[in-house]
Formats: sequence, C-alpha cells, structure tokens
Amino acid sequence: MYMKIVMICLIMGFSTMSIATDLSKPQGTVILTVSGNIGNINTNGEAQFDRQMLEQLSQTKITTYTPWTEGLHVYEGVLLNTLLEQVNASGHKLVATALNDYHTELDLELLRDYPILLATKIDGAFMRVRDKGPIWIIYPLSDYSELNTARHYENMIWQLSSLEVY
Repeated sequence: MYMKIVMICLIMGFSTMSIATDLSKPQGTVILTVSGNIGNINTNGEAQFDRQMLEQLSQTKITTYTPWTEGLHVYEGVLLNTLLEQVNASGHKLVATALNDYHTELDLELLRDYPILLATKIDGAFMRVRDKGPIWIIYPLSDYSELNTARHYENMIWQLSSLEVY
C-alpha cells in the first residue's frame, strides 16, 4: 500500500511540473542575450532573443515616472520574472549589461516580488537606441516608493543588451 501511495505521488508530481518551452532561434536582429545559469537555450549555451520573440512573451504595461523623463509614461514589455522563467534561470544574482558596456548587478532575491519590466515600448512606440532602447529596465517607481533610491536607479539600465544569471 505504501508503495502505491509513493508511486501516485511521484506520478502526480511529475505531471504537474512545469517545463519551459523550447526557444526558437531568432530570425531578426538579436537585441537581448541571456547567459549563465539557464536551462533553456537556443544557441551556443545562451538564450538569444530578437524583438519578435520578446513580443511573443506575455506583455505588461507599467505607468511610472523615472528620474530621466518628465511626467508619467506608459512602458510596455515583458516582466523580468517572466523572461527568467522562459529561460529556466536558477540563481540569485543577475548582471545586466548595456550596449555601451555599462553594467550593474541586480539581487533577484530582493526584486522577485516587484514587477520589474524589460520595456521595449514607451507610450506605445518601440524604443530606438537613441531613445534608451531597444530595451530599458523599468522599475515601477510610482507604485513602490521603496524602489525610489539611487541604488535602484543604477539598476534601471537603458540600451540593455545582455543578462547573465548566477
């Protein structure tokens, strides 16, 4: 009887496990590369994304201010947590790097409960490199006053090009 219960639990456990879907290869220009402790890759041990691939992930809108813009703006893109789930990331830290090699380290444990956005649009328009795009890490500063600190401002990298999970 004990073995039957164990077998049923194992079967139920395996049937409810979530498995990330395989990543297709980017067809367009790669705008984001994710590396490090990830289990879902599409090229040379990394997960590369073009704009269309990011657009196919669940999209979220956040209305917030930033120290670099005037007034409130609507930012749209994929949540960082959603992207990390997609690549089957396991780690506690993340190094985010911009096109100009500016980089910062994000503590995923501190941020996991916040809707951190990898924004590709501002006010409905795709962000260009000259306008802080193609990806800008946006913290919902208007909704979470505790994020309104200099340290978090440093993490709000624009022109994001890569994330390394460790």
